[in-house]
Amino acid sequence: MRRWAPSWTEALKARAARYALERSLGPFLEERLRLEQLSLDLRGGTGTLRDLRLSASAVDEVLAGAGAPLELREGCVGSVTVTVPWAALGTEPCGLRLTRLRLALGPRESPAATGSLPAPP
Repeated sequence: MRRWAPSWTEALKARAARYALERSLGPFLEERLRLEQLSLDLRGGTGTLRDLRLSASAVDEVLAGAGAPLELREGCVGSVTVTVPWAALGTEPCGLRLTRLRLALGPRESPAATGSLPAPP
């Protein structure tokens, strides 16, 4: 077997994972995912994304749809790690770990309330 074949396979896996993640998470991220932000260990059942900046408008749209009284103004995640127990899939829970989650939230202004506020003296 050629020496480059194992690394080529890993590179293809990383690109396929990035494509799938961009399709599902892409609208909620400020920037396109870079391969260096992604680490995969498919056999071990873990995947990690690092240094993500959230798209405040996209996340806030979900919050507004859920009737949240707060709006997202800015957000970022240091890392997201997903653990999948392949040997016990369906009987053991998958894990999700977030580190350095930072959210800047503010009160949501209701459209009716903005017109009814008295003017300052």
